[in-house]
Amino acid sequence: MFEISSQLKNRRKELGLSLYEVARRADTSAASLSRYENGWNRFEVYTLKKLASALGCRLRITLEPDLTVEEPVSKLTAVPKLKRLFWDRKLLVSDLENYPLWVMERVLEFGSLEDVKILKSLFGRVRFLELVQQARLNSSRTRAFWQKMLEKEGLPCTRKSFPSTVDNCWPA
Repeated sequence: MFEISSQLKNRRKELGLSLYEVARRADTSAASLSRYENGWNRFEVYTLKKLASALGCRLRITLEPDLTVEEPVSKLTAVPKLKRLFWDRKLLVSDLENYPLWVMERVLEFGSLEDVKILKSLFGRVRFLELVQQARLNSSRTRAFWQKMLEKEGLPCTRKSFPSTVDNCWPA
């Protein structure tokens, strides 16, 4: 799962060491090392440094840009992919231009992650987030999720249903 996991396991086997031997050298448990080797996603830098040292390596952590290119989405290709979410009215290409908030609300409420990615690609990140800010969402779980996502982006939610809900920026 994680490149570091396979590197730990491969290096340990390359040196002919058991989990117990490496764990003892790193002053950690064999169970912890086993989790690290098997894709556990809660790595601690301190422990990784000790494991690297025990394996005769140095630890280097880097951030690399994600170079995966998303397939460009056009309005014409988006409509067939999203039409299943619009059971009460046929989704038209013009709806994406004329009623983007309506489309956004439907996708956020009933769509999949892939549907959300389609809209993000279609509208662009900034416009996508603007529409999320304005969306009225019926599901409390969906509202809570998108409110957290906006908070992570440093954006307030702007849509309020009643003046009495000033403290809660999403309608109940």
